[in-house]
Amino acid sequence: MSEHMKKPHTESIAMVTWHGAHYALPVGIIEKYRVKEESKTDLSIDDVFGDLINEHGEPGLLLKGLRHREGLNQIELAKILNISQTNLSAMENGRRAIGKELAKRIGEKFKIDYRNFL
Repeated sequence: MSEHMKKPHTESIAMVTWHGAHYALPVGIIEKYRVKEESKTDLSIDDVFGDLINEHGEPGLLLKGLRHREGLNQIELAKILNISQTNLSAMENGRRAIGKELAKRIGEKFKIDYRNFL
């Protein structure tokens, strides 16, 4: 007797080219960032990612972006910065401020201006 198998969740994928690199992204993600006004061609970061900035805070979102850019998970980045994974998660999600001392450590380790994280 055959058992009913759980059907895998599939989602339509869109191919996006940006600065010469190709990306496969779920359509559901792209839909969140659809341009609402057809005549508006110059978009600010707030226009596109305002909802994420409001939810996580800009410094936390930048920290999360840095972690992804470097290909690190939260545990790995927390070890590099000598903080707990719990604190890193709270900072990324806007529940905890990064602080000047830690921002300077991030700047030194990743060669970026620490003031971005304040």
